[in-house]
Amino acid sequence: MAMKLRDNKWGYDLDKDNPFRIFRVLRQIADESIGAENVLDLSRGDPGYGFSPSIRGREFYAFLLEIDTVLNNPGHHFVSDNRDNFDVLWEKIQAHAKATYNPKKAEQLIENFYFFLTRIEKYAKEQGLNWDKRQIVFEIFKCSALSGGSYLDPQGETLVRLVVANHYNEKLNLGIDYQDLIFLQGVSHGIGTMFTALCDERVEFLKPGDNVLISSPVYSPYNTIMENNGLKTFSIPIDPETGNVIGNLDEILAQAPANTRLICLIDPNNPTGFTCGEEFLEKIAKFAREKDCLIVSDEVYSDFFLYRKKTIMHFARERSIMICGMSKIERSTGLRFGEFIIPKEAQKYISENLMKGHLDMANGIMQLLIFAKAPGGVRGEFQHVTFTTGPSQYLGVSHLIFGDDDRDEYLRRIRVNMENFYDILGMKYNKNLYYCCFDLLEIPGNTKKGVEPEEIFYGLAKKGVVLIPANLFFSESDRAKKDYKYFARASLPNLTFSNLQRAAKLIKEYMTS
Repeated sequence: MAMKLRDNKWGYDLDKDNPFRIFRVLRQIADESIGAENVLDLSRGDPGYGFSPSIRGREFYAFLLEIDTVLNNPGHHFVSDNRDNFDVLWEKIQAHAKATYNPKKAEQLIENFYFFLTRIEKYAKEQGLNWDKRQIVFEIFKCSALSGGSYLDPQGETLVRLVVANHYNEKLNLGIDYQDLIFLQGVSHGIGTMFTALCDERVEFLKPGDNVLISSPVYSPYNTIMENNGLKTFSIPIDPETGNVIGNLDEILAQAPANTRLICLIDPNNPTGFTCGEEFLEKIAKFAREKDCLIVSDEVYSDFFLYRKKTIMHFARERSIMICGMSKIERSTGLRFGEFIIPKEAQKYISENLMKGHLDMANGIMQLLIFAKAPGGVRGEFQHVTFTTGPSQYLGVSHLIFGDDDRDEYLRRIRVNMENFYDILGMKYNKNLYYCCFDLLEIPGNTKKGVEPEEIFYGLAKKGVVLIPANLFFSESDRAKKDYKYFARASLPNLTFSNLQRAAKLIKEYMTS
């Protein structure tokens, strides 16, 4: 018997039930109807299906673990016993590879290891650290961090932060270094921790009744976070099928309540799959300065847009926090590997405007976050609060350094999939990426006008296609103006090309039958 959220005909209510709970109901209906192995699930933002993270990256990480067992074992501790220079260490690493693998594979791993060392050496020099290859080897193996063998730097291991900072500088020219990064257990963890800190009564930055400026539609957990903390939202309406602001942005911002303290951007947007334009970002930055707002920008999908050059950090650097995540683009969401990017100008703003001497800790965003996470109500210097494990960090950086070709091919596939999905439905494709949000009733030839939206999502689930209803991604004021109950969010990287075609055909057939 299918799980229910409501005791009504369909078992759920699009006006009242969380969309992420509804999709579980729909998934169970689909599983029971055609068998779990046959379901075409477009509801999840998990991009691992049909793709895999960099094989080269995984192989390299496995090799690092093997070397770790050579350098750190019951008879030898690398930190306390090591007196070797780099040449001696390098001979040990090469000897292990040659003794363990066939000549071709051994040569490849040795080559990759040296490439890894030279890249780190280059990034360290560019970011102000005088590291040579011996120091880098020491940083990798010093405490078996690769296998979770030690407490880590709460901000994240310096070596890994060097690589991630370089990635964002190359992609977006952010002008950051490793000191501007804090690693997280995924972006969701970062969002939750951030709001816990900002709403803490001793920080007093956000108080019940304060307003947060946010777009509509928006990733629905943001609405839940606001509600749980007694915050109100003031929404900028966005056309879900074009990504454009509905109305005049200047006029909308002029109506924002005086107690607007925080601006939340989801850029690229979930559920629409569009990025914010430069004119939009310029106006948001101007508004933030006039109202003295902090900006938190969730940019976990930024890597999916190859030609993007500007983010809010280019327009309001002194008050912007970016939340990003390498695990999405690496098809490894299970790593839970995200990051805060907080440039030094923003760190100063946070220290002066958020902390204000309320906390008996050194000023800075890291201390603010540790404050939020300290267990059992204990506040103060909590020594071993680490956000991301060593294995996640080092596996993530292995993917990042060795996965360039895989990422390029992955992005090409997504674009092809998106274009074909819209083409089969007979709808216009506006170059959104990863997610799409569309009106089921706008599919050409639709015969379901007047049919209850719950029945449509139920009927599609019975056919084996699971979509997330997008109604509650929109603000209350938007829903009062227009009926969004027939809008669906689809995550397209979650299916292979052939299965995505099947899903689009089934949706089209059902809506036009």
